[in-house]
Amino acid sequence: TIAFEADHAGLQSVDDYINGKTDQAPMSVHYRPLFDWLRVFNKTISTKEKVHLYGLEMRSFAPAISRLLARYPDMAIADRKLFERIAATRFDKIDAPSLSEFRSAVGRLPEDLERIMLLQLIGNYRDFISLDSKIGVRDRFMATNANAIIKAGADGKLIIWAHNGHVAKTSLYRVPAMGQYLSNQHGNSYYVIATDINQGKVSVRIAPGKNRPLSDWQGLYYPPVSDSKGYEYYFSKCRYKNFILEFNEASVQPLLRDFLRRPKEMRMIGGLSTPVNKKLSMSDNFDMLVYFDTSSSL
Repeated sequence: TIAFEADHAGLQSVDDYINGKTDQAPMSVHYRPLFDWLRVFNKTISTKEKVHLYGLEMRSFAPAISRLLARYPDMAIADRKLFERIAATRFDKIDAPSLSEFRSAVGRLPEDLERIMLLQLIGNYRDFISLDSKIGVRDRFMATNANAIIKAGADGKLIIWAHNGHVAKTSLYRVPAMGQYLSNQHGNSYYVIATDINQGKVSVRIAPGKNRPLSDWQGLYYPPVSDSKGYEYYFSKCRYKNFILEFNEASVQPLLRDFLRRPKEMRMIGGLSTPVNKKLSMSDNFDMLVYFDTSSSL
């Protein structure tokens, strides 16, 4: 099972695609090779072993509602009208009473993981609109949703695909990251693989200015890190241009153990074009590093 830092309903259509329930689904060109590979792989294994995909967030109820209405054509008329009303309401304009009605109606559906996740995500939204401060709640909700998927799964295992800043094991931005919640709950069973680059293109969205819409996703070039304050500066000097470094094994060497533990800047590139040079201890936050000299945004 793989969960992405993405919309839950959007990933449901991709899950249908990799499991042969549909021959097309909206997806990023950057992920299509992965999803095409999973589609082929799933044809070679039993139903019980097939890979499934989930999103850790709910960014709109409308897609999930459309799926439920199609799945349950005999749904009670009152519930169907409620679902249609919720779907037609802007996500940020759904009030608490309507959300409570929606939650009750979803609770009357047959129990499966999709229902469990939707109830979980409705709860996220209910908690969100009741909070005075929204800072940090996204990571907390993603951690809660990840645990719901783990609990509902057959083998209790989950791969999470998210930016370094979300999977990190400490509070990099003054509030706990998703990874900190998961590390506290699962201990050594929570294993984090970070990615990093020396230079290359990354697919991001550019913010042109205040009150102006974000650009579409585009490949933006990032040059090598030239400041010795950054981890990437030292990685670029290594004998091997591309490498995988397992921190427990590397820490057998005292100099390398100290290097990975001592805080330095790490270039964090998320969904937006402006990177954040975050000072952190690499070994305190991650268990392994996959490093590329040059990246491509396809």
